[in-house]
Amino acid sequence: MRSGQHHFSADYATARRRLVEACAARGLTVESHRHPLRGPSGEPIALDVVRVGPADAPRRLLLLAGTHGVEGYFGAAVIHGLIADGHLDHLPRGVAVVMVHGVNPWGFAWTRRVTEENVDLNRNWIDFSAPRPHHQDYERIADALLPESLEPASLAAADAALRHFARSNGFAALQAAVTRGQYHFADGLYFGGFGPTWARRRMADVAAAHLSGAEHVAVVDFHSGLGTYGTGELITIAAPNSADHERAIHLFGDTVKSTLTGESLSAHLTGSLDEGLAALTRPAHLTFVALEVGTRDGQTVIAALRDDNWLHQSGRLNSGGAAAIKARLKDAFAPGEAEWQDRVHALGIDCVTGAIAKL
Repeated sequence: MRSGQHHFSADYATARRRLVEACAARGLTVESHRHPLRGPSGEPIALDVVRVGPADAPRRLLLLAGTHGVEGYFGAAVIHGLIADGHLDHLPRGVAVVMVHGVNPWGFAWTRRVTEENVDLNRNWIDFSAPRPHHQDYERIADALLPESLEPASLAAADAALRHFARSNGFAALQAAVTRGQYHFADGLYFGGFGPTWARRRMADVAAAHLSGAEHVAVVDFHSGLGTYGTGELITIAAPNSADHERAIHLFGDTVKSTLTGESLSAHLTGSLDEGLAALTRPAHLTFVALEVGTRDGQTVIAALRDDNWLHQSGRLNSGGAAAIKARLKDAFAPGEAEWQDRVHALGIDCVTGAIAKL
């Protein structure tokens, strides 16, 4: 078996090419939903779907890579390893695996966490026919998360404002205020959008085509950026002792943590993808976990996000410092060290193969 680093790619275009090649070698079909925009070198980009197993399997495992674009390297590497190393060659009877490579292909290709609409796709699944949620805590720190410049004095003032909020309300409240999801600052971080994005609409198409008729849909959504370097956490929004939570424990182990209890690395989110898929897959049972792997410390990750957002909102993409900002963002979510790649790839493979066995 090859090392985990072998399955990581240097960029989106390479990852997509290697997916296609791995599928061709195994006789698998890649279903491509072409994005209306293109990648940084003019290359086509797409939300790509690969299914292994019968289309009418009663139990289906959905694997998602790149919900948060730049985080796609981890999930893409796991999917490549599953296919290329033969982990999916002999599935249990009645089980199919559906893999989505580049859920947010624009963000993956352009080294952004968000979509082309500056939307966090994991906050975009609210009912937009109802009034949008208004999270006032974000409004209190919005200016600190989009400073006027990246000059030291401006950043120092922004950091002071965030520290003041944390001292007054606690670090957990600051994390929730920043990351929970907000729907009024289109130029801000963790923006949930003013309506369904292209990626959300395509995921609805994927659910209709590949998940309908199932009795049980299990999901692993691969993420990076939270937690200790090279370690993983399985996250659910299901309430402890609920049927959903018990299914998650059965499939993925008793280390699954709920965002409702405060024990998870993640705050409880608004408009998350699992909420959207629950509506799209009814009446099937849905068991959804995010596998989150740690990269750099939290301050470094948030700073990288803030700098990248400033870069795009200020229109400085062609400035001299743009390449360095992009490099820091990629490093914050997809470190290049072989040690990290080997460790997290193993976590991903073990998570998926263990769930398949229990399905």
